[in-house]
Amino acid sequence: MKIGATFLIVILCSALGAEELPDFASLSSRDFEKRQASQKAVNDWVIANHEAAREVLLKKYLKTDNPEFRVRLIPLLERSYFKPKGYVGIIMSPKLENPNARPPAQELQAREYRGVLITKVFPETPAEISGLQNGDIVLKIDDWEVRGESDLTSKVALQIQKNSPQTPITLQVKRGNETIPIELKLGILPTPSERVRDMPRTSFGVRSSSTFEVFEQMKEFKNWLDREIDKERKNLIADRRL
Repeated sequence: MKIGATFLIVILCSALGAEELPDFASLSSRDFEKRQASQKAVNDWVIANHEAAREVLLKKYLKTDNPEFRVRLIPLLERSYFKPKGYVGIIMSPKLENPNARPPAQELQAREYRGVLITKVFPETPAEISGLQNGDIVLKIDDWEVRGESDLTSKVALQIQKNSPQTPITLQVKRGNETIPIELKLGILPTPSERVRDMPRTSFGVRSSSTFEVFEQMKEFKNWLDREIDKERKNLIADRRL
């Protein structure tokens, strides 16, 4: 009797695991809406189970001979290698606490910045949904004060990304002469290929060790490049999208 009961439990558990897999077959459907719905469902499943999903996706990729199915599996495989991290959807620039008190050029790393200036808000992101605007200055993230040296934007990015998607956070923002709280729920940090895919076609894309910047104007790119030169960057990749 004990053996029979154990066998029944194993069968039930296996069946439950199989039911939790999303609909992969529709990834190669000729129906666009059905294909898109399947892509979203599988992507959501990968985000929720990124380590377990990796093995399933690799097996399906190696097993199939359907080129379209393989193409649609590639971004999902990429997603499975990235632990989901929090995302706001902005481009930032460090804000000098006292712009008139600048030390000599050789001491640029010693400059003190307080807050980061939002120079771009990406559409359909937590930033846009919450009402963040270009020109806002972020002073605090929850209880963490935004203050530091020239690598401040990287520190802010890491502070956000250490949280999981859907985590609620409160930003203290200076807008004009007012300081206001803005509450939002973090989104999911895009993978590198997703960031390139979503870049405006007439823009500059630049990747550093922890950030990916997009510029629509040459002046924005030049200002960013000047700041990176101040940091004595040794490697830089610029990608012009036409």
